[in-house]
Amino acid sequence: FSGIPASAADNTPGERLFSESAFITCVGTANIPEGHYQPILLIWHLGMDLKKYFPKLKDQTGNLSFFIEPQFNPVFDPKTDFEMGVGVGLQYRRPLTDKLSVYILGTTGPHYISVVTTNQANGFIFSSAVGAGVYYFLTKDSALNVGYRFRHMSNAGLQNPNGGIDNHFAVIGYSLFF
Repeated sequence: FSGIPASAADNTPGERLFSESAFITCVGTANIPEGHYQPILLIWHLGMDLKKYFPKLKDQTGNLSFFIEPQFNPVFDPKTDFEMGVGVGLQYRRPLTDKLSVYILGTTGPHYISVVTTNQANGFIFSSAVGAGVYYFLTKDSALNVGYRFRHMSNAGLQNPNGGIDNHFAVIGYSLFF
């Protein structure tokens, strides 16, 4: 493309901003006074290898990455609703074999929920999650991701009620590594 500097058009891994792109999905469950709260997560996970920015990490066996996760999550129970937002976080992935790696992660970020419940004000909230899982590499540059996430959503006391909603998720995803 004309007008794009050569370094921006270069496809070498060292020049890319993101080192992982993944689609992650799952059905979660929580209890609210009106019944079950069941969102389906639809997440685009974009990971950035921090070895590029912190040279001391290059000596480590594992991989520490910063990630961003835009998401739109339909909710089907207690009625049709939705969540949307973006999470940012850190993930540490450590290889066990050539095909298998384990990871832990933590994420937080602003979200919007449309559900109406007596336990939590709808509208602007924060969503925070911790999780762990396994990558199974299908090729050198692609992997299946299976894991668990615990997520807490609340508005940090900005509105009442603020009882929060706690979800449990079994996640599955497909990742491409660059």
